[in-house]
Amino acid sequence: MPEEKDNKKVNSSEKNEFDKLLDIVSGEKTLREKQEKINKAKIEAKKAQKQKRREEIVNEDVKLEEDVVPKEKIIQNIKLFEWTAPDRTPVKFEKKSFLIIIVMTLLFSLYLAIMKHYLLMVAIMSILFLLYVAGTTKPVKITHKITARGIDTGAKLYEWYMLKSFYFTKKEDQILLLVETNLNFPGVLTFLVNDNDKDPIFVLLQDKLLYKDIRKWKWLDKLSYGEYIPLEKV
Repeated sequence: MPEEKDNKKVNSSEKNEFDKLLDIVSGEKTLREKQEKINKAKIEAKKAQKQKRREEIVNEDVKLEEDVVPKEKIIQNIKLFEWTAPDRTPVKFEKKSFLIIIVMTLLFSLYLAIMKHYLLMVAIMSILFLLYVAGTTKPVKITHKITARGIDTGAKLYEWYMLKSFYFTKKEDQILLLVETNLNFPGVLTFLVNDNDKDPIFVLLQDKLLYKDIRKWKWLDKLSYGEYIPLEKV
């Protein structure tokens, strides 16, 4: 009898251990099933969200967000207009007049030397030399282009952001185009323009630059560039 009781206790203990093990296994299984259900629910929720957004975009309820990074517009250097003109106005050179200028300059330079103004004397002689070179050499013809990106002249492109304003002047029978820049040098670009080319140049430039309104034309500017042409007379 004692042995039978001991066997029952052992069987009962083994049964309890088995039940516990079964509970653990079934618990882990249940946990896995729950986790799988959660993962499946997340996938379904994401699909539903994407589908909802597609429908809203199709129905124009929601607009697509624009890229926060601004995209720079690329502008090709396409030629819009081209003209050819001398690089400067010709200097009328008369030997008799020039000889008079040389004599007067030498006398004045002698006076400056006596007064010990050597730098001023050198400057005057340099100007005289430039006048001589300009009077004895012919102007060189240059091709200028107005492009989608700016003004292309002398193998150099001045883009629109480098330029500020423009205006026309007339010196004797020659029309001059002056374009002011935002650069330290050159501050002003000067172009000789044929009368037939003035209108198309104005039409293209006025779309990008302001035509400068000059109320008072200084005598030095008049000596250098001639008469200022106001906007209403262009």
